[in-house]
Amino acid sequence: MANYLNLKAAKLHEDRDPIQSLWRNVLIVALEDAIKDRRYIDGCYQPLYAKNIKQSAVEYFTEPNADFALVCQYAGFDHTQVRSKVTKYLQGIK
Repeated sequence: MANYLNLKAAKLHEDRDPIQSLWRNVLIVALEDAIKDRRYIDGCYQPLYAKNIKQSAVEYFTEPNADFALVCQYAGFDHTQVRSKVTKYLQGIK
């Protein structure tokens, strides 16, 4: 039984593409920037800086741009579907 579990775990690990995972994490961080209210950066209160980061991240997802499409492609996603879902989510949390 243990050998089966080890083989299954090894198979799951082999199926993961590290480059695709990297680009998916880029999208995750951008989404966190669009959602989170980061008022403290390095222990300092930065309202204007945080507001600019958040607005820039929201625009990254909601306004068509070639960089977003390329990152989605590298991540293995369709950029139009990602944009649509994130836009709907962002509209729901306002």
